Amino acid sequence: MTKRALAESFKRLLSQRSMDKITVKDIVEECGVNRQTFYYHFHDIYALLEWVFQDTADRLLQETRDYGDWTAGVGTLLEHLRQDKTLILNAYHSVSHDVVDRYLKRLLRPYVMQTVRAQGALLEQSPREEDVEFVTDFYTLTATGMIEEWIGQQMKMEGMEKRLRKFYTAMHGSVCFMLGNLAESKD
Repeated sequence: MTKRALAESFKRLLSQRSMDKITVKDIVEECGVNRQTFYYHFHDIYALLEWVFQDTADRLLQETRDYGDWTAGVGTLLEHLRQDKTLILNAYHSVSHDVVDRYLKRLLRPYVMQTVRAQGALLEQSPREEDVEFVTDFYTLTATGMIEEWIGQQMKMEGMEKRLRKFYTAMHGSVCFMLGNLAESKD
């Protein structure tokens, strides 16, 4: 309960100003608890931000358990990002850029993995797990980069959803090719 209350206070503050303008004192005053309570739950503000993103990712992944529909999952993610636009932009443009990066990867990876596994099942020979992991990481990083570019452009980049659909089409067309070639290559 207290963690969530601290997180909600932090999110309210982060939706109004950048992270470098928020102090632990601001958070505890907004929440109505003392500093000791904050430090009982979090090492610092960055640990709180990480927890907020991790908790949000867990909830979003629970809500969208069907990882087979990659486009719907990414659409849900983009809608969530749009709803929390100020919070995301303030976090993204702060020192904690890497927290946003990890958050996006955590959300995207299950959808990408499901697509890679489904495409791998179409091959004559089952792909090696290390190849599935590599291809999943490749496409997760690519999708994450596209979304981070969109965030970096203040979420105003025209045609983001269209670009992601094109990405999905390209991914569908190349996953089998990549897995097949990796199976043939000698490490």
